[in-house]
Amino acid sequence: MSVCGSLVDMYSKNGSLQASYSIFSQVSDPDLKIWNSMLGGYSHHGMAEEALKLFFEIEKHGLRPDQVTFLSVLSACNHSGLVEVGKFLWKCMKENGITPGLKHYSSMVSLLGRARLLDEAEELINSSPFKEDNLELWRTLLSSCVINKNLKVGVHAAEQVLSLDAEDSATLVLLSNLYAAAGKWGSVVEMRRKIKVLTLEKDPGLSWIEDKNNVQVFCSGVQSEQVGEAQAALHWLQGNMVSSQTDESDEQMYTT
Repeated sequence: MSVCGSLVDMYSKNGSLQASYSIFSQVSDPDLKIWNSMLGGYSHHGMAEEALKLFFEIEKHGLRPDQVTFLSVLSACNHSGLVEVGKFLWKCMKENGITPGLKHYSSMVSLLGRARLLDEAEELINSSPFKEDNLELWRTLLSSCVINKNLKVGVHAAEQVLSLDAEDSATLVLLSNLYAAAGKWGSVVEMRRKIKVLTLEKDPGLSWIEDKNNVQVFCSGVQSEQVGEAQAALHWLQGNMVSSQTDESDEQMYTT
């Protein structure tokens, strides 16, 4: 990337879009990377209208949008809820021979989910090459189902995730929330029980300190003899501090 392109990218990522566009507009013949940097800046900051204007300018300059270009503009549509525009761009991407990647599918699933088009989102996942080995798409759909209280699609999405990773705690939490939204309190209790079991089965956190040639290991949830002694010493010090403060207060009262 050229120096100007790097500056456009830097200012865009830092949110200085006015400075970014100022540099961008001074480039006489920007290549696609510079266009993508400017477009990505607009998309990242939720400026869908500006992103779309820039996208349609790219082809006017004789350049062909690539995967990065379409990802940015789809993300912009997702942030702004522009469902029909997103569908149009998805169609354009395929017509231009560009194969959607995981992030493209994720943006579209999120966009459709926000618009409550959950069946369409599910169909899109099923038509993708990532349906059998990726958690992200199904979890994104599940999140939309929780918001829209769609038990049928949500449970199916959760089943797909848990078939790949039965101990995915994030999915269990989402599924618990979905059951709660639907008033399925028995299922909520079951999910929370599973979450609790998974939490208890996690490896305990460890820390240690080195004192000369000795290494003292501390394990979360387990109180060693040294820790007990340290706590006892702290309680003793705390008691002395309280006693000292009381004596000082009494002394001040008598002197006044």
